[in-house]
Amino acid sequence: MEIEVPGAGGKEVMKRAMAFLAAYCLLLGPASADKLELKKKAGEYEVGISIDRNPPVVGDNTLEVKITDAAGNPLENAKVLVNYYMPPMPRMAPMNYKEQAKFKKGRYVLEMSLIMAGPWIIILKITAGEKTTTAKFNFDAH
Repeated sequence: MEIEVPGAGGKEVMKRAMAFLAAYCLLLGPASADKLELKKKAGEYEVGISIDRNPPVVGDNTLEVKITDAAGNPLENAKVLVNYYMPPMPRMAPMNYKEQAKFKKGRYVLEMSLIMAGPWIIILKITAGEKTTTAKFNFDAH
């Protein structure tokens, strides 16, 4: 069975379909990155986080925290307390978790278990020697 499109030849329809497909792939490409990566300045440090899924999902997600000084050197031997929580909602029990991240291969790593889709907040409390600084990140889980 052949479908005819008034005013357009088969080649023209194919060109339009290919143009649409190419535009769709370009738009979809950046949205399907392997990891969610966010960065910000916290005191004298550059703090970057990556979550192994983009977008993060309900269930287990691996959080990696990279902390560097002004020269770009990784911060080692720090204590990184990760507080991740969902903002309070009426008639809902608090979803607030605190854990120490472990230092592995130049990064601080933690397994987060997100129990619900929606907005989440991560607050990192970074203590190196006598200095403590914090960094706050927001993301949505799906």
